[in-house]
Amino acid sequence: MMSRAIMCLLVVFTLFLFVGCITSPVTYSFAAAGEQNFASITFKSSIKEGEPSLTFVSYNGQSLPKPEKKTHWEPINFPSGTELRIIVRAKYRTTSRTTLSGFGVVGELYNVSQEIRAVSRNVDADIIFICPPLEAGKNYLLAFSKEPGMPGKNILTLTDVAAARVVIQQEFEVTFGGDFSR
Repeated sequence: MMSRAIMCLLVVFTLFLFVGCITSPVTYSFAAAGEQNFASITFKSSIKEGEPSLTFVSYNGQSLPKPEKKTHWEPINFPSGTELRIIVRAKYRTTSRTTLSGFGVVGELYNVSQEIRAVSRNVDADIIFICPPLEAGKNYLLAFSKEPGMPGKNILTLTDVAAARVVIQQEFEVTFGGDFSR
């Protein structure tokens, strides 16, 4: 009997943890009230270490208001038919690396090179994404990807979700103290 009560408490606790932490998406619009010519963009975000993440910062100097409890803004509607200059925050952080111990100077040199490699690959920068005019009524996904190598290319990719077609890719470089887009 006692084990049944413990199991019920465990189930209730687990449901509370997982269901209580879920948030629902709510659409936000930068288009004028009542305007029908807008396109939706979803920003691909991740909280896992070692995965690139992209979050919206601002558009035309306006940032998003804080969403209501248990909600988040997704997707965000933007005016269609005009070039957009959207500021996004790109993040990529990795601390996982192989270390050698017991190999003296050679091991220490290897460990230092791994540390330099990890630092040179990390990204945490605000980037101006120059988006071409979007088609009204379409849904897009904006994602950040980190290519292999040292330091590896940083690429923002805008994809038309329905057509599964890449609209534009914008590469950017991160330097200490800022970013550089090309």
